[in-house]
Amino acid sequence: MPLKQKEAKELDSFKEYDQTSCPICGKPLIGDQDKGELICSSCGLVVEGYNECKGPEWKAIDMREKEKRVRVGAPQTFLLHDLGLSTEIGPENKDFHGKPLSSYMNMSIKSMKKWQNRIRTVSSEERNLAVVLSKINEVSDALKLPKIVTETAAHNYRIFAKKGLAKSKSIIGMAGASIYLACRKFEIGRSLKEIAKLMNVDKKIVAKYYRFMIKENGKEHVPPTSIGRYVSKLVNVMKIDPRVERLALYIMSKTLCSKTFEGKAPSGLAAAFVYISSVLLGERTPQREIAEAAEVTEVTVRNRSREILDNFLIRQRLKVLPKGYEIKSNYTV
Repeated sequence: MPLKQKEAKELDSFKEYDQTSCPICGKPLIGDQDKGELICSSCGLVVEGYNECKGPEWKAIDMREKEKRVRVGAPQTFLLHDLGLSTEIGPENKDFHGKPLSSYMNMSIKSMKKWQNRIRTVSSEERNLAVVLSKINEVSDALKLPKIVTETAAHNYRIFAKKGLAKSKSIIGMAGASIYLACRKFEIGRSLKEIAKLMNVDKKIVAKYYRFMIKENGKEHVPPTSIGRYVSKLVNVMKIDPRVERLALYIMSKTLCSKTFEGKAPSGLAAAFVYISSVLLGERTPQREIAEAAEVTEVTVRNRSREILDNFLIRQRLKVLPKGYEIKSNYTV
């Protein structure tokens, strides 16, 4: 049988088979869109090799060569008011060959930069949008938020601006509320106080616009930030022993099934779990320092700790080891 007829027969047999696993070994398939192939992850069988290649017509050996040959700009982003589709004049005053520009050409470039900035934001809506998005990007960088959270915050503001709900509202307040809403969606432990402090605005203003955004977008459920994330954040900020974090998470998993803590702020509960764990492990971290890191009062830490100790019995079992070994502890709640 000729080779082409044999390959065609094999392809016909593969069409009858599910395209998610290998027809020989049954392992999952890997799709390579650049080469237009569908390959088995175990035996290396090429199930499909005649698909349309969606990659470029050129090849690059390393990332530097790829950056030189690529002919498109950056991908679209919600952090720019025009989605990043417009071109920008770079800050370098050099020509294509790397030579410095003359004084006359340098003045012309500065004039073009000025007019480009004016043309990009023609209406007042575009100018306001550019200001808000730049502020969102600035605060997100200061909070060290992931890129997807920053993009979501920009998308949140764009939705309300498109509906006309952002008119006659505080630009800074709406930007802070958008960031806080994005953090709540992705369960990132950032408080209103942190965001308001970086934006130099009162916390009540950010909270006001956050409630407004939740009310207008009531169909979408925004989950509260988990206590475990607050515990991890406290331990990282205070640079406490990781054993404290493990023990705090263990005590949290054993006690949160109770209805005693319903309606309590997660930051206060996290501070109480960290404080109790530090005492059990002999760290002796002061309540004042934990309260400052959790942005709660010392009274809140004491009350939450008292509620945990009154409703649950925590036993500490010590195992004495020979001299020279570290003493380990087991805990049961």
